[in-house]
Amino acid sequence: MTNDEVFAKISAKFPMVEKAAVQVKDYLTVRLSSKDDLLPFAQWAKDSSFDMLETVTATDLLGPVDMKGYIRQQNFNPFLPDGATPQIESAPTTGYPYRPAMDLLWVFFSVAEKARVFVRLELPREGISAPSLVPLFKSADWQEREAFDLLGIGFEGHPNLTKILTPDFTQGHPLRKDYVHIKDRFDE
Repeated sequence: MTNDEVFAKISAKFPMVEKAAVQVKDYLTVRLSSKDDLLPFAQWAKDSSFDMLETVTATDLLGPVDMKGYIRQQNFNPFLPDGATPQIESAPTTGYPYRPAMDLLWVFFSVAEKARVFVRLELPREGISAPSLVPLFKSADWQEREAFDLLGIGFEGHPNLTKILTPDFTQGHPLRKDYVHIKDRFDE
């Protein structure tokens, strides 16, 4: 099944879905207009042979990474003068449309058709949440927990939305662009 054939099926069922301006590789990439469209789209995808949810992830579009979020201390390296770790300052990339939003991404895969659909949804960063796909795809469980832990994205209806990678005492979400590390007992 070609990307055009898949998109024709999608647009017949969901006329508000549009092709994303930026495609992921040569895969069909569509953009949802609202988080309310996610569950109906996921149900349609599952019923239409897209029987596997490969990926749930997101990108913070706020701006360049704040280097204060990284632990930057001396680290011996024999190839550098005095063995020090170089301190890299991030500079804004000119021309990139930074904005206070997160771009969520789901990848649906059809085993029978060997086709993928990348689904993107842009939401504001503050109080960000989207419907959980765990009731439809069990593979969403840990992936949604990872996005919750590292990016602070809530998933409505998730059966166990708890941290999965960082310790309970970690404050903030390490993959957010404005994350600033707060020293804890492991920094000494």
